[in-house]
Parts: sequence; structure tokens; C-alpha cells
Amino acid sequence: MTPLMIRSLRSTLLGAALAVALGAVWAQTAPATPAATATTTAATTTVVVTTTSGATAGVQQSLQEILEEPTTPDQYHYDPQGRRDPFRSLIGPQPKLEGNRPPGVPGFLIDEMKLQGIIKTRQQFGAMIDGPDNKGYLIHVGDKVLDGEVIRITPTSVVFRQEVNDPTRIERYREVVKDLSPESQKKK
Repeated sequence: MTPLMIRSLRSTLLGAALAVALGAVWAQTAPATPAATATTTAATTTVVVTTTSGATAGVQQSLQEILEEPTTPDQYHYDPQGRRDPFRSLIGPQPKLEGNRPPGVPGFLIDEMKLQGIIKTRQQFGAMIDGPDNKGYLIHVGDKVLDGEVIRITPTSVVFRQEVNDPTRIERYREVVKDLSPESQKKK
């Protein structure tokens, strides 16, 4: 055999193998219907696929049903299954519900309180605050508020430990300092 004959034989066998492989792939991806038939020979592959218009119409009908929007509000119901509300901020404290707040200082958020004065008793410091209801209250170290607690009272400030609901931070708490004299008055 000459080198030319060997190359010709190789290309013929390679073409036949490629045709068989393509035919096998086509047969696997073609829709299976009762009228589909496939025949294979060593040299060529022939695939005959016959589809009916009923199968195409069924697919079109199911696609149309999927794309239709509900006509009445009773047809669609969202079930969150324990997922968080996507419209609530992930950063910063989560304010509790207004209706479920306890009365007095335990029902106030740290941001709602305004420091009015510091008093010193024999044992400890106390702080006078104005609540969101425009009433005065006395707080001490250890008092709980809605989003934290009082951890320290100095002669000029009150330090709160605020619970932080921020998934980007490692710490679960942050310190919030309320000074008796604001920053704007200190610079004058």
C-alpha cells in the first residue's frame, strides 16, 4: 500500500466514525416520538425523525399557560417560609415594632433619647434623659432599653451598648456615647 492509499483509507474511516458519532448525538437529542426511527451502517448514518403537529401544539399551550399572569389576587400567594423581609435594611439596628414596646425606658430606642443631665448619688452616677414622649426619666448603669443597655455613666456622658444587626460586621454590639455637651458646643 502506498502512503497515498493509507491517507485516503484513514480519512474515509475517520469520516465514517465522525458520521456515526454525530448520528448518535443527533438521535439522543432528537425528541422521542413513536414515528422516530434510526438506522446505522458502517459508512453512513441516517436518522429519520417525524414529529406531529399535536406535540408542537401541546408545547405551545403549556408555554402560554406559564406566561399568563394571574387575573385575580386570590390566585397568587407569597409564602416567605422564614425568609427575611427584602425591604428592611441589613445595616444598623433593627427597630422593634411600635405596637409591642414596653412602657417607659425599656421601650425607648437609644437614638430616641436625649441626655439632659448627670446626677451623682452616694453609690453611683445617674443620668436624666428625655424620652420620645417628652417626659424626663432617670437611668442607671445596667438599665435595659429597647435596642441595648446602659453600660457606663461618666460625669459628662452616658455609654450604651447597642445591639447591631449587620451581617457585614463581626461584632454584635457597638458602643454609643451620648455626651452632655454636644460636639458643636465643645468647639466654640
